[in-house]
Amino acid sequence: MNLTYPIGVFDSGLGGLNVLRELRRVLPKEDYAYLADNKNSPYGIKSKEEIVALVREAIKFFEKLPVKLIVLACNTSSAYLGILQQETKLPVLGVILPTVRVALKSGKDLAVLATAATIDSGVYQNLLGEKKYLKNRKIAYLKCSEFVSAIESGLMNCRESRRLVREKLGSLTKPDAFVLACTHFDMYQPEILELFPEAKFVSSGKATAKAVQGFLKKNGLLSPKKEPGMVSLYITGEFENFRKHADLLLNRQVYQKTALSDKSLLL
Repeated sequence: MNLTYPIGVFDSGLGGLNVLRELRRVLPKEDYAYLADNKNSPYGIKSKEEIVALVREAIKFFEKLPVKLIVLACNTSSAYLGILQQETKLPVLGVILPTVRVALKSGKDLAVLATAATIDSGVYQNLLGEKKYLKNRKIAYLKCSEFVSAIESGLMNCRESRRLVREKLGSLTKPDAFVLACTHFDMYQPEILELFPEAKFVSSGKATAKAVQGFLKKNGLLSPKKEPGMVSLYITGEFENFRKHADLLLNRQVYQKTALSDKSLLL
């Protein structure tokens, strides 16, 4: 495998940019190919079959580029990691296992915020609910799919976003930590902090970036390049809103953008 191939990063939209930002922080010499399937977003309200079919097409896209590793920067997609790893010879990593490992060290009382599809998959319940971890542990699971649509619409740090978060979390007893089990939800940390000023967060981005770094080192896949890496963005569907947020989260000098036709992802 060519070690200079980029790392493929996939999400349904903006949320995975938080993972990409953390990846670039710990692995600055790697190149990245970020695919955002805006056309089919949000994934969090889709069925298992729909999600798997869409991610299967994303994997085919990355195989053609090509890339050396695929990171599913989306909890909803990562819920079906075992199935999706069988679709390709490329290594595929998800965000859930790294997030759970950090969550288990973050206190006894946890609030897991996720999409309906992620919670309905049972993956967090299974991993956090193993018997050896259950003693004196209290975990609340909250379906917050509407956060994704709001964030994709640009509702952040405003009256409407604060109202939305307050309605969803206002009756919650303060947990030891909020597990942000959707990569979009990092963008609502300010809103959550208004309700819970001393809140602690478990973020998929930081945990996943460290896991990817460890995987590349262990398998001898680190890029030999000396100069900083570049980012290529590939977007289906709506383009302009995504571009604005990418400009805020990434140094606009290090990436190039490509708007894909509706036929780029086939479903």
